[in-house]
Amino acid sequence: MFEELEKIELAEDVFGTDLPVDLAFDNPRELVDYLVLRLRGWGPKPFAADFLKKLAEAHHTPALAQGLHDSWRREQISAIIQEIFNTGDRSAGGDDEAVIPVRKPRSPKSGDHAAAQSLDEDNPSASR
Repeated sequence: MFEELEKIELAEDVFGTDLPVDLAFDNPRELVDYLVLRLRGWGPKPFAADFLKKLAEAHHTPALAQGLHDSWRREQISAIIQEIFNTGDRSAGGDDEAVIPVRKPRSPKSGDHAAAQSLDEDNPSASR
């Protein structure tokens, strides 16, 4: 458990924002989506820029270290999440796609039934 908390703290330090813990371990792809929206218009701070430079060198992906004074790019966010949380294969993705594997969805929790039902009511063509 302590190691997981350290990973979250490192990611929060790199991105300069709090992370939703449930996404960090349960759905890294949604975590990338969350950070892309949350960091829109912001660029990597010096600590994150250094992290990206080292990552780019270690994985022979110089594109990660380009534009460090510009806004965050999805590929940068995804690479950092993969590195910190040890997910995915960096060589498998494109420049604009997060290459984090998608996990099998969990079944809805008992409290989610009402929310799912209200979504069906908004879409009368959905079968019940």
